[in-house]
Amino acid sequence: MLIQRPKARGPAPRLTAHLVGSLRRLGCHVVTHPWGQHRAGESLLQKLRQRPRDVLSVHRALQNQSFDVAVVNTAHDWRTLLRDVAVVLVIRRHCRPVVLQLHGSLASTLVQPGSRALKLATAMLLALVDGLMVLSSEEKAQWRAFRRRPPAFTVTNPYVSVFPPSTSEMTGLSRSGHRVLFVGRLVAAKGIFELVDAFVDVLEQTQCKLIIVGEGGQEQELRDRILDRGIQPHVAITGYLSGGALIDQYRDASVFVLPSWSEGFPTVITEAMDAGLPIVTTGIHGAADHLVDGENALFVPPRDAKALSAAIIHLLHNPELRGRMGAKNREHITRFAPEIIAAEYLDVLRAIVHSDSPLKRAGKGGARLESDESVTGQASTHPQGDQHR
Repeated sequence: MLIQRPKARGPAPRLTAHLVGSLRRLGCHVVTHPWGQHRAGESLLQKLRQRPRDVLSVHRALQNQSFDVAVVNTAHDWRTLLRDVAVVLVIRRHCRPVVLQLHGSLASTLVQPGSRALKLATAMLLALVDGLMVLSSEEKAQWRAFRRRPPAFTVTNPYVSVFPPSTSEMTGLSRSGHRVLFVGRLVAAKGIFELVDAFVDVLEQTQCKLIIVGEGGQEQELRDRILDRGIQPHVAITGYLSGGALIDQYRDASVFVLPSWSEGFPTVITEAMDAGLPIVTTGIHGAADHLVDGENALFVPPRDAKALSAAIIHLLHNPELRGRMGAKNREHITRFAPEIIAAEYLDVLRAIVHSDSPLKRAGKGGARLESDESVTGQASTHPQGDQHR
C-alpha cells in the first residue's frame, strides 16, 4: 500500500500507524511504501524530477513479492492524475486488484457539464483499477454517477483520543473568554473568507476572538480581507501548528468552525469532537454522514456568511447548548477507534478482492499481503490535498 511519507505534515503518518497496527492485530500481513510529496513547499521542478523516481521506487518494492491487493492512497486532481496512471500501470504487472483510496477529489466536477480533459484523464485512471475508497456517501454517489465501474466504497479515517476523559467536564459551560477556532488550509474552498465576513457580524453581538490555525496559498489575500473588514485586533493567524501547540488551541476554544465548500471528513472535525467542542460546519459529505445537526454540530449552507454568523452567535450565546454538544461529541468520538475502523476497512478490501471484476479476471490474480516494516497501508486525511488536516 502506498502512503504519505512519515515526515509529511498533518495527521497522515499518525493515522497510518494506528490503522496498520489494527489491521495487523486482525491478522493481516501489511506492507507499506512511502511516496508522494517529500517536503512542504516543493517547487514544480522538484515535483517533476521526483515523481518518476517515486514510480520507479514502487516498481522496485514490488519485485519478487506477491499480494492480495494493492491500495494507493492519493487525491484526485490534476497534480496527481498522470502520476497515478503511471504507478497503477506498474502495480498491475505485479498485483491485482488495485484500489484507489481518495482523500479529497473533484468528484462534483465530474458530474457537472464541461471539464472534458479532466473527465477523460479520470476515466483513463478508473479503467485501470478495481475499486475506489472515498470518505463520504455523497462523494461515493458522485463517483457512481460518473462511472458505474469500478465500484466505490466509503471508509472512515481512524482516530485515537489525545484529550483525557475529563475534557468532557470542561466543555461549553466552563469555557470562558469566547474563542472561535478554525483549523485548515488557508484557501477559499475551506470557507475561510466567508468566516471572516461572518465574524464582522459576530463581533457586533459579542466580544470574542477568531483563531485561524493553518497556512496556504491565499494567506495574504486573507490578511487583506481581515484588514479591509477592520477586525484585525480580534483575529490571530498562527500558521501551521501540531502537537501540544495545536492541542492548546482546541482546549482554549469555545466553538470550532469549518465552513468548507467541499470536504471528505477531515481529521480536524474529529479533533474538535475529541476536545469536546461544539461545531459549526457545512452539512455536506462526511459531516452529513457522521454528525447530527443540532446534536453534534450546527449545519450551515456553503458560502453563506449570514447563516454562518447566526450559527456562531447562537452557540456563543447558549452555554448549555455548547455543553450538550461538546459532551455528545466526546461520546461520539469512540466510533472512530482504530480497531473499529480497521475491521470496516478490511471488509471493504475483502469485497473488492472477492468481486468478479473484469480487470481482475484479466490479470494475474494475487497472493497474500506480505508485511515488512519498511514498506504498509493506511487511511490518511489528505495525502496530497490538505496539508494541515
